Formats: sequence, C-alpha cells, structure tokens
Amino acid sequence: MKKVFIFSKKKSWFSTQPDLNLLNQQLEKLQNQGLVVDSITPAITLFGAIDSFIIVLSDQGEA
Repeated sequence: MKKVFIFSKKKSWFSTQPDLNLLNQQLEKLQNQGLVVDSITPAITLFGAIDSFIIVLSDQGEA
C-alpha cells in the first residue's frame, strides 16, 4: 500500500521553510514502523522558496 502526505510544519510561525529536523525525525519513526520512503519532492513557492515536501511511502514488501 502506498501513502502520500505533505509535510509543511515550520520551526516557528515566521519561518519560511519546513523544519527539516522534525521531518527527519518523523521519517525515522515511519521507517521503524516498516514503511519505506519512495520519494520526497519539494513544493516551491512562486519565488522559488521551498514551502513543503510531498512524501510517498510504501509498505516494506512493496519497495
């Protein structure tokens, strides 16, 4: 089974980019649960700044 989610949590309300440390922590937890990261794609704003990440996960058996 594949799962898609968007990660856009910022360090603070005035931050312009997603919190990469929190993203890495959450990805590690998901991998410990048996999910495999298929892809991570940045979503950018009109001005070229990274606004969020689109992440595709799958079960370990499907990778």
